[in-house]
Amino acid sequence: MGVKKIKPVKKLQKKPVLPPDTAFERVKKWAEKNYTLAIGVGGATLLAVILAWGFISHDRSKQEHAQSAYGLLVQRFPEDGKTSPADWESLVPGLQKFISEYGNTAPALDARMELAKAYFETKRYADAVKAGEEALGLAPQGSNLRPLIMYQLGYAYEAAGKSDEAFRMWTGLKQLGMIAFEREADWNLAKILESKKELDKAVEMYQAASQSPGEFPPSALIEQQIARVKAEQR
Repeated sequence: MGVKKIKPVKKLQKKPVLPPDTAFERVKKWAEKNYTLAIGVGGATLLAVILAWGFISHDRSKQEHAQSAYGLLVQRFPEDGKTSPADWESLVPGLQKFISEYGNTAPALDARMELAKAYFETKRYADAVKAGEEALGLAPQGSNLRPLIMYQLGYAYEAAGKSDEAFRMWTGLKQLGMIAFEREADWNLAKILESKKELDKAVEMYQAASQSPGEFPPSALIEQQIARVKAEQR
């Protein structure tokens, strides 16, 4: 049976931006220099507002730096359909370094997903699972990236030979109620149930997959699998 390759998640990146590095330091120095004045005009409240603004500015600057750096990294990603394990292996050090430097930024979540993809494509399935679980743990509830991460993890767990964990991941993905993933989730759940000799449940899940919208897996393949399982039941 063929396994649909996981497509890397790529976002359009801004052109490299070099925001000022000293915004936070300027605010901090101003606050230190004018501490007596700040106390005289209301003091702690004014100072807290100024410092809070400085922290926000500092965080925004880091996010912009991360977005810019990630844009350069994305340019090195292999084109869809024109990849080899060596192409993905060459990306691993850069992705690891980026995550180390920008671990708490939004682009770092994308980088973790791509790192999981790179590990999967180079058959480092245990590492793919680890990177995927880290990404899932950092993705906010309700984020549109969570279903994509769960999708990657489903295949990574299967490839790593961890069928129970794969079943949990496909079940969780199915429970999100997203039509785009339903057919493939049902199909993978059916395969796991078949491997466990839970044939009645496997047939039900294959049939659910065949009735879900989508082109993968093809209907002809699902029908073949249903016929095979039914023959085994006799």
